[in-house]
Amino acid sequence: MDDQQGVHVTTHNTTEPVTMEDTVENTPGRQLIELMAGFWKTQAVFMAAELGIADAIAAAGRLPVVDLALRTGTDADALGRLLLFLESLGVVEGDEKSGYALTPVGELLRVDAPDSMSDHVRIYGSHFYQAWDALSHSLRTGRSAFTHVFGSDLFSYLHQNPDVSLTYERAMVAGTPFFAEAAGAFDFSTARRIVDVAGGHGALLDEILKANPGPRAVLFDAPHVIEEAASRPIATVHADRCERIAGNFFESVPADGDVYLLSRILHCFDDEACHRILTNCHRAMAPGGRLVILERMLTKGTGSSLAQGYNMHMLVVLGGGRERDEAHYRALLEKAGFAVESLHRLPLETHLVVAAPR
Repeated sequence: MDDQQGVHVTTHNTTEPVTMEDTVENTPGRQLIELMAGFWKTQAVFMAAELGIADAIAAAGRLPVVDLALRTGTDADALGRLLLFLESLGVVEGDEKSGYALTPVGELLRVDAPDSMSDHVRIYGSHFYQAWDALSHSLRTGRSAFTHVFGSDLFSYLHQNPDVSLTYERAMVAGTPFFAEAAGAFDFSTARRIVDVAGGHGALLDEILKANPGPRAVLFDAPHVIEEAASRPIATVHADRCERIAGNFFESVPADGDVYLLSRILHCFDDEACHRILTNCHRAMAPGGRLVILERMLTKGTGSSLAQGYNMHMLVVLGGGRERDEAHYRALLEKAGFAVESLHRLPLETHLVVAAPR
């Protein structure tokens, strides 16, 4: 119709529903909001593990949220919001009425899952999360924010808090799905005596000894860690092949090994401390021995920030720790009397480095 000013106005009558587009905008502002809201995701996943929500879902199957809230001692409305958020993150699937089930990602939050990452999530969502809240301390001083927050360095704190120490060691194992591949990336079959320096609860040695029936081994770590490992497969299944020795790798390491393992140890320390560890391994090694190092390496152009993120994490948690690039590791090894023989890529941006005494 025409209005009095002669302007033509068109009207539309339709019964079709208005739908929202499925696509998500990708503007700089949206990207920045996603970056700044990263802590929402960390704490949501942490609570799913810490409060046993993932375990309850696995045990009960799909339940209405109100019933799941009763099982987990949570508020039904609050739990419903959490699950809706976790569904958007790909941790659970379902809806409030029919209930939720765990996705493959959510399954990793179960304490009884074979490849559980529950402890990994717990330590990152609690102690490490609090340390990162003091990132400004690390940036201003170059020192550990963890020490600033908790009053002692990480390893002293773990020694003083056995429950946290157990969680930490299990978390370190949960973050190592590459251990099985590491056992095949180097030929351990001809080794006579393998020494795992600061080997934790022996998860890497367990994989190596399962794949290689010939070698004998030594698990070497701090006294409280060696005590914790008493119930692990390395001390039960492999009791006749693996000796457990307590000590301090800054002072010495067990002698006469022909393979020395350093798995994610050097990134915990500055170059001077690394030199002491490497020198002690060089001094203790039997003739013809080899050093096998597992570490993430800083590389450019990979499209991933995992190694770069861990580089920051080592600063925040340990102060002197850092990730290094290949050239940096070669220089460290050369100064300690080693030469790199080979380098192998493993999952999660980890590399296995084989070095021999020069």
